Order: sequence, then structure tokens, then C-alpha cells
Amino acid sequence: MRAGSGTRSWRWGGTRLTPGEAVTGLSEAIEILRGIWDTGATQRLVVDGTVHRVAGAKRGPAPAHDISIWVGGLKPRMLRLIGRQADGWLPTLAYLGGLQQIADANATIDAAAQEAGRDPTQIRRMLNIGGRFSESGSEHLFVGPVAQWVDQLTSLVLEHGISAFILGGDDPRSITTFGEEVAPAVRELVRSERSSSGTRACAGLAP
Repeated sequence: MRAGSGTRSWRWGGTRLTPGEAVTGLSEAIEILRGIWDTGATQRLVVDGTVHRVAGAKRGPAPAHDISIWVGGLKPRMLRLIGRQADGWLPTLAYLGGLQQIADANATIDAAAQEAGRDPTQIRRMLNIGGRFSESGSEHLFVGPVAQWVDQLTSLVLEHGISAFILGGDDPRSITTFGEEVAPAVRELVRSERSSSGTRACAGLAP
């Protein structure tokens, strides 16, 4: 499940919140979701929040499988929330200022996770990407030939811990090229690099 804290929920019939209230509301919503899913608890769910409140709700039904909560926030308060509560970070590359912002955000998430007593490696890092395949290379991310895409994606995996990429767009040729040429090459390069350095992917995360 991917969650966001935008202030547009009022257009869907909710109350319009300030940015700070939206972050608080998202935090409380995650707590409520996890509480409802926790059918092993013996007491009814109580969450005395400032935006969302639950006063003795019945828990369940239990999900048929584990459900991960992914958050795509970029600002410090959202990143700290991810570190404390979320299962994954899923930003969109187009909204990022560059690779350094990914590194800085990862550091903020890691610090918040450690402060909350969580293992930062259990928080999955993913990325929405877009781009264009072309014959000639480019200085831009994901604008160039297959080999350039492979190098850039591999770097994001090995240097920034990104474990999944979601390609935006509906061009059949780009989707086919990404799935049949780029993805297998990236997997093989990552596997080779990790094997030679003795690094293993976190056992708690799906590949």
C-alpha cells in the first residue's frame, strides 16, 4: 500500500489539513491500519490521535498476506515518519533534485529508524522513473541507449540501495526494452558486484 500526506484529501470529502496536520494524520492512519490488521491483540483498538481517533474498534479481518505500507514523501518530517513507521520509501525521480537528495533522504530515514529502534535495512527503497531510449548517450538520467540505462540503474542499486524501479509511461516498445533488456542486465550486474564483494541482499526483503 502506498500512502501520501497531500493536502488534497478534502477534495475527496475529507477535511482540509495543513501540511503539518497532514503528516500527523498520515502517522495516525498508519497506526490505525496496523492496529486493525493485528488480529492477535486481545484488546480492542484505541488510538487517541489529533486528526484520527479510534475508540475501541474491533480488529480484523486479518489480511490474507502481509501488506507493506510505502510512503513517497520527500520533506524531512515525512522522511522521519517513513523511518519510524513505513515499510518502504517510493519517491518519484522527477520530483527529486538529484542523486544527492536520495542519499540525504536515505540518511534521514535511517537515523529516524534507528532512533525508533528499527533496523533501517528493513525499510525498502524504491523509485518511480521515466525516460527515453535513444541511440546516442546523454548526460541526463535515463535518456540514452540500453547500456546507459543499465549503468545508471545499477549505480542506484549499489550506491543508494534502491531495490525496485517502476517505469512510468505507456509506450509498448519502451516497456518491452526495459523488461527484456535492461532489467535482466541490471540484475546480473548487481548479482556479480555483490558476489565479488561478499554483500548479500537483506534476507527480510523480497528481491
